[in-house]
Amino acid sequence: MKTSKWFARDFIAPDAILSIRDVVEKAGGNEVFLVGRLNNEQVVTDVDVYAMGNKRAVPAIIKEARYGDVIIHNHPEGILDPSDADIEIASYMGQLGVGCYIVDNNVEYLYPVITVKKERGCERLNSDELSTQFQPGGNFSRCLSQYEYRKPQVEMLKSVVDAFNADKIAVIEAGTGTGKSLAYLVPAVFWSMKNQERVVLSTHTINLQEQLIEKDIPILRKCCGLNFKSVLVKGRNNYLCLRKVYNLRSEGGILIDDKDRQQLNDLLEWATKTQDGSKADLNFVPQEDVWEAIQSEADQCTRLKCQFYDECFFYIARRNAASADVLVVNHYLLMADLIVRKETKGYDAVAILPPFKKIIIDEAHHLEDVATAHMSCTISRVRITKLLGRLINLKDNRKGLLQYLKNKLKEMSSIHDKSIAMEVTNRINAEILEERQRLYDTVQGVFENISRALSEYMKNKNFHRDDTKENETKLRITTSMFSTTLWQDVIEIGLRALSTDILKFVSLLTSLLNAFEELSRKAQDTLSPVLIDIVSCKTRLKLVAGDLASFITEDERTCKWMEIKRYAGVPVIRFCAAPLSISGNLKAYLYDNYTTIILTSATLTISKTFGFFKNNIGLHQMPEDRLSELIVDSPFDYKRQSIIGIPTDIPEPDKPGYVPALDESILKTVKISEGRALILFTSYSLLDTLYRRLEPQITQLGYTCLRQGMDNRHNLLEAFKKDTTSVLFATDSFWEGIDVKGDALECVILTRLPFKVPTQPIIEARAEAIEKYGGDAFYDYSLPMAVIKFKQGFGRLIRSREDKGVVIIFDRRVITKKYGHTFLRSLPDARCIKDKRDIVFREMGLFLCRSLVPSHQENTC
Repeated sequence: MKTSKWFARDFIAPDAILSIRDVVEKAGGNEVFLVGRLNNEQVVTDVDVYAMGNKRAVPAIIKEARYGDVIIHNHPEGILDPSDADIEIASYMGQLGVGCYIVDNNVEYLYPVITVKKERGCERLNSDELSTQFQPGGNFSRCLSQYEYRKPQVEMLKSVVDAFNADKIAVIEAGTGTGKSLAYLVPAVFWSMKNQERVVLSTHTINLQEQLIEKDIPILRKCCGLNFKSVLVKGRNNYLCLRKVYNLRSEGGILIDDKDRQQLNDLLEWATKTQDGSKADLNFVPQEDVWEAIQSEADQCTRLKCQFYDECFFYIARRNAASADVLVVNHYLLMADLIVRKETKGYDAVAILPPFKKIIIDEAHHLEDVATAHMSCTISRVRITKLLGRLINLKDNRKGLLQYLKNKLKEMSSIHDKSIAMEVTNRINAEILEERQRLYDTVQGVFENISRALSEYMKNKNFHRDDTKENETKLRITTSMFSTTLWQDVIEIGLRALSTDILKFVSLLTSLLNAFEELSRKAQDTLSPVLIDIVSCKTRLKLVAGDLASFITEDERTCKWMEIKRYAGVPVIRFCAAPLSISGNLKAYLYDNYTTIILTSATLTISKTFGFFKNNIGLHQMPEDRLSELIVDSPFDYKRQSIIGIPTDIPEPDKPGYVPALDESILKTVKISEGRALILFTSYSLLDTLYRRLEPQITQLGYTCLRQGMDNRHNLLEAFKKDTTSVLFATDSFWEGIDVKGDALECVILTRLPFKVPTQPIIEARAEAIEKYGGDAFYDYSLPMAVIKFKQGFGRLIRSREDKGVVIIFDRRVITKKYGHTFLRSLPDARCIKDKRDIVFREMGLFLCRSLVPSHQENTC
């Protein structure tokens, strides 16, 4: 009796059908084994290939399928009767909640051996049961010799459990030493295993990612005897593309500059040996342009049509992630995934990440900045000319994608294809190359005209030089700018004309690419790799044209500015735009579409409240019954382990005498602490000034003097830890993410309160928006941001129960200004000495020379 057939289109989405057809064709019509991912309508929207077989059988890689997935394989002869082996595998997988489909080679018909409902009831977590893991006598204390029970850790665990069970958004500030990573890992892993539901963990720093993957997750697996799969997910651009490697090996002379050839050869050699194909596997840091030549990129990928799909490092990693219980990602990758899902409404299919509904965001105080960065745009001359240079090399017109295409066209063998190839080649020579050069000249002219005019305009204007970037100035575009001659006659006209010219060139490329549709299928397959790269350039040029048009369009929701930086005396201009607020975007991208979201960090509150954090990231828009809040204090004994010193007889920053007094005071502090000091600045210029003055004197004392920028961050920190009497001058990112335990760090010096430069365009614009709607820009925005950074800086000192040390604050505004108490109230309860420098230094010396015993002179800040 002939088996009934269903139409495949009723079970599988069109794009997924095309993907299956492609891989079957690639396998020569033999059997293939795939895992399909279902959306909420039980339609397969994405497939991953795991095996190829012969005409009669294919390996069934069943361990890669999760609850709610469906395994798919084809019967080449078109008879969809399941074999005994098919039924046996389908029976086993059905018990695991996995479906089984058989299709014909054309994926026109389908036989559903097992159908599966993706929805299932959730098994709630029991917080008391999970808490026993941490109790004395529990799994952690039995397996870890130096384990200590921490009540705040269990409090946090219970809050996370409640959020998982009740589909809540939990905001948790967990002080240093709480053990927050295990407090959220235990519920995440148990939830994933009980409910066969993936959980995503997102961090901001690589350090925390490495801690989770290399330390915390292995501890959890070992102590609790759990068998779960965790994967560190990297962005696509971290992986090399084997197709590009193949092309560069054979045609590198046409595709890349001669000056980059040596490093490219090193990368090509590495590509034959690498285990995972990711940039992290390199033993050197490649130049950006050279890595771009081989990196994997979404808009240059042919997916299943690629001859290297089976060996593709990115897709191997993606298939690995698809079967994982826990994914560890960074905020940038998470944000990119959220944006793709919102634009495609694809919450149940693979986007950048496999689908998920529960997210833990650690280091959540960075979420606003990361979201802002993802929703911002920058337009520079280099952004445009780099794309034009990929088509035809800027220095050697014998190189580039179009020249590579012309070479490939010569290989066309059939009369029909040869005729079209000659016609296309003539169009490239007679039209495209000329228009590309004309557009390149236009780009150069427009940017040079605007740079000249803007430089002249700013000669007689007050402007901000960004202290973090030497020789850089920024000019915000305000309403008053739109009426100036500079804007109307130079910027607006120039950028509008450039946008129009780019779109004209894009239209020419589109017309050229359309001509290839007349080629035979074989010829199209031959040209496919280079054509997809040209399509990528075309798409990116179109995006630039849109960004240029948006930049000259008034939009009160967006902050826009121009940046000028001088290289060898030549001004280089960039046009920048960023959203004034990302709260609405985060609600639409994140909060409205995911069931459980944990937002945690050691620094989320101002004066013990979450108001600033919640307003900035849009949580104030959510119903109160969906939100939960928790503050768990650090288990460290700050009164015993630390003191805070605030000299009162030093001039305030920006007042006469401040820098000489700071110079003298830092040297005195370093002498008392015998090195072992981290000196944190808020500006590069002050750091440079004091480093030049103090380095000879500190070196003469016998201590190593380190400076941010003299080596990469990792090497610098390792040197600081290894040389336990060294002194590190640092700013910006070194205010957080540094974990130096023991006697290598006993003194943290905060040179001034970390207020952001108020004239930075986005800061200025957001402050004005707050004032416009009746708020106070300083107290509602500038002060809270500074307090968060201040808390991070303070947190560098005490990293374990054995640590002790001193934080010295050389900015007396913390006690003389009305707002100063906000900084101090946000710190842990430590002994605080507010007095003249001599008194502060004396107490500091006594503290560092004595053992850790309770003080009888404790006064809290």
